[in-house]
Amino acid sequence: MMRAAPRENVWLASYPKSGNTWMRIALGALRDGEAAFDLARMTNNIGIFLAMRHRLDMALDIDSSDLSAEEVHLLRPKIYGLIDTQGRQTTIWKIHDCWMRTADGEALFPSDVTAATIYLVRDPRDVAASFAHHFEVDIDRAIDLMADPAYRVAAKANSAHFHLPQHYSTWRNHVLSWLDDSGHDPLTIRYEDMVADLASTLKRVCATLGWSSSDAAIEAAVAATRFDRLRAEESAGKFPESLRGDRPFFRRGIAGGWRDTLTPAQATRIERDHGDVMARLGYL
Repeated sequence: MMRAAPRENVWLASYPKSGNTWMRIALGALRDGEAAFDLARMTNNIGIFLAMRHRLDMALDIDSSDLSAEEVHLLRPKIYGLIDTQGRQTTIWKIHDCWMRTADGEALFPSDVTAATIYLVRDPRDVAASFAHHFEVDIDRAIDLMADPAYRVAAKANSAHFHLPQHYSTWRNHVLSWLDDSGHDPLTIRYEDMVADLASTLKRVCATLGWSSSDAAIEAAVAATRFDRLRAEESAGKFPESLRGDRPFFRRGIAGGWRDTLTPAQATRIERDHGDVMARLGYL
């Protein structure tokens, strides 16, 4: 019998390329209190990617590649009490889905199993540049995908992709789904605020998580996750989520890089597609 978990899940949600991995690593460094940390181990133990197919398969003892994307979608909110969390009282999950309901009306991320929701957001002009680099598409294609309400990944029928199907929708819809539709009252973190003052951002996150981290511990976590350190770790082959080829995952680590990357026409397209939400978040 499927059962719901108590409120022990933290959703660390974002549209892709919005700082989710950086926040996961910072929280891992803070939790373990290490000045120099094992990047490979950290990414596997905090901010675990919820949409990995094997988690659903193991929870239900099935081979979900035999199911349609629609059937998988219906099952996803039913497994939270069945996933092996290795004894953790609270699990922080990385999520890129937009918040939505399944075909039978159930919330994909139900409130009754939610301890907290943290939503990371980034200027979509910077997202477009990073998205294009990460997924090996040109910037115009990235802008198209970010404006596509039907945009899904790993969504082929009977897919054996190691990720479950995920619906991203548009950047604008993604933001609004979590901030307004979810009912979770998420803590909203802007990537730009992480760049400007990661220590202050981590204090806000700690308050939401109920972590009593000292100022010294937070400063140590900030130092341990400086962008140059992360790049050096990746260059040394210690980052398990590196991209294929010689493209760095940790690319620039700045806010506002779109200004020397996007053409005026590309920036205008993004502002046209998402302008009302960009203004709400202080990007216009």
